[in-house]
Amino acid sequence: MSQPLSAVIIAKNEEQNLERCLTSLTWADEIVVVDGGSEDGTLEICQRKNSPWSNKIKIYQRPWDGFRNQRNYSKQCASHDWILVVDADERCTPELATKIKELLDLKEGPPFQAYKVRRIEYFLGKAIHRGIWNPSYQDRFFHRAGVEYVNNIHEFPCFPSQPGTIHEPLEHAEQFSVERFLQKMNHYTTIEAQDRVRQGVRTNIFRLLFAFPAMFLKNYFYYGAYQDGIHGFIISLLEGLSRTVRHIKIWQYSRKIPLEKIHS
Repeated sequence: MSQPLSAVIIAKNEEQNLERCLTSLTWADEIVVVDGGSEDGTLEICQRKNSPWSNKIKIYQRPWDGFRNQRNYSKQCASHDWILVVDADERCTPELATKIKELLDLKEGPPFQAYKVRRIEYFLGKAIHRGIWNPSYQDRFFHRAGVEYVNNIHEFPCFPSQPGTIHEPLEHAEQFSVERFLQKMNHYTTIEAQDRVRQGVRTNIFRLLFAFPAMFLKNYFYYGAYQDGIHGFIISLLEGLSRTVRHIKIWQYSRKIPLEKIHS
């Protein structure tokens, strides 16, 4: 007898991506969406009557207080122990759905208690094959017993045992854009910098000066982003910018100014 599955999503202001995501998950036994206070049409999409997901979806609302806490809460909301975690800007491919159903159909259940799932990254409609964006394997399919998310950013679940690997992919948003990168960069570098300052990390003029060229060259040449053409070149520039901004924010937050004043 197949073991049931909960597909779990955390979302905030994801109206542009959510329909694609939900449509790809209608094969699951249930779809759990935890909304973190969306101000767009995210909830309306979830509640749409006669949609392919209308008889599968369960909606919860929880004020956003970080990725880790939202993930742990969403895991608790699931009715079933086996969980597939999908971001609102991702799509579960039919190949991945088939693979997971095959594992859950096994008489003894899946061989591993957790799995890393390959994710295909896109930039402006082009699949990215090189650079630090690839290969991308995410901790997404697992039995929730003993699993807890850690880290406020780039959060990940701690598994009680070594995970297996699934090569059938999730697909990230195909139209991931420069604007979306910069939006996420600003949010993530703030959290990263604050965390590092609390841990005692500091920066200096040398690191500020060389953060950009070091990251650009590492991504473009060492990780082979040049093989993705102009897209790989632009991504390398953006990653260099992101690393530089993180160091600038570390410098800002490490000065003798309370964080409350910085944000006021």
